[in-house]
Amino acid sequence: MPVPYLAKRLGLTVLTVVSATFLCFVMLRLSPGDPAELILQKVFVGPEDYIADEDARQTIVRRFELDSPLYRQYGAWLTAALGGDLGYSFRTGQHIRDDIGLRLWPTVSLSLLSMGLSLILTVGCATVAGLMKNPWGKKLIDMGVAASVAVPNFYLAIVLIIVFSVKLDVLPVSGYGSPAHFMLPVLTLGLTLFGYTTAILNDAIANVRQQGFILSARAKGLPGATVFRRHILRNALVPVAPYVALQLGYVLGGVVVVESVFSWPGIGNYLVTSIQTRDLPAIQACVGFIALAFSLSNLLADGCVRLLDPRARRAT
Repeated sequence: MPVPYLAKRLGLTVLTVVSATFLCFVMLRLSPGDPAELILQKVFVGPEDYIADEDARQTIVRRFELDSPLYRQYGAWLTAALGGDLGYSFRTGQHIRDDIGLRLWPTVSLSLLSMGLSLILTVGCATVAGLMKNPWGKKLIDMGVAASVAVPNFYLAIVLIIVFSVKLDVLPVSGYGSPAHFMLPVLTLGLTLFGYTTAILNDAIANVRQQGFILSARAKGLPGATVFRRHILRNALVPVAPYVALQLGYVLGGVVVVESVFSWPGIGNYLVTSIQTRDLPAIQACVGFIALAFSLSNLLADGCVRLLDPRARRAT
């Protein structure tokens, strides 16, 4: 990428992350409840021993500058976050950086395996549909794609739990560590991603089939399978690559529903638990991580477009 264009994109990425975290910060501070009392109750004395004490409350207000304007409070948080200090969790009492670090690899592993499964299913189904002569087979694949897009991931997760855990009793419902624990979460997320990716790839294949170089390849007498594999599928994958890059931000940000259903120890589940317990610093840190993941995936998708499409390079 040209340096000015890259600088512009990085600037927009920083602006996006700052805007998202500032909006979250303001909403958390304006939500019902007194942050000072929340800190006293959950950090210093514990909820079972908490007794309202105005002197202690004022000490917390001065210590964390809770009486300062919101922009100044946010500036203090952002400065600390840039230095790697995300604060301490009200719920666990641990440094949030350590909490997120423990949950990062489960989310990354779930994301990569799910995306891998999705890509295998996408390319496989698109290839079969492209080479298949029977129209009923193509319609069956289209029905599967439509079902994958239409069915919510939480509903699919429940169905898979009922079938494989309750009825067949072959896979665990929750947990983390063994390959068996990965099966249901990966299958749920992979099938959800598969529908959207396959729909985009099928549209791209239909467009590439109409191009002149495809007609020329067929006119040369090349076998249909060779034309599809070397020319149609290869060119149709170009618009899919940026979408896959965007998916990476979606799944790395923590697929909240899937992780919650399977009690997966990832960032999404950590965010849900933090919201339920009003763990304000943890919520703020998770939102910042998700915003950063989405922004970087957007930047990666833009890089894929410029790398694979010469027209995008000439436009800037």
